[in-house]
Amino acid sequence: MTCKDFERPGTDAMVATVERELPNGPTILFHDAGGHRSQTVEALRRILPWLKEQGYSCGFPVR
Repeated sequence: MTCKDFERPGTDAMVATVERELPNGPTILFHDAGGHRSQTVEALRRILPWLKEQGYSCGFPVR
């Protein structure tokens, strides 16, 4: 799932997208470039603890 954080939809919209779309597939993609990312950072502060409560763990892509 792509949260489309690059469109800056707002923290609440990003969190809602993850919560709604997570059952469709456990991969969540956020972006780390191209300007101001405070909404993404705040969304992750809320999403990561929620994911842990749901029993998920996080990893990073490896080349």
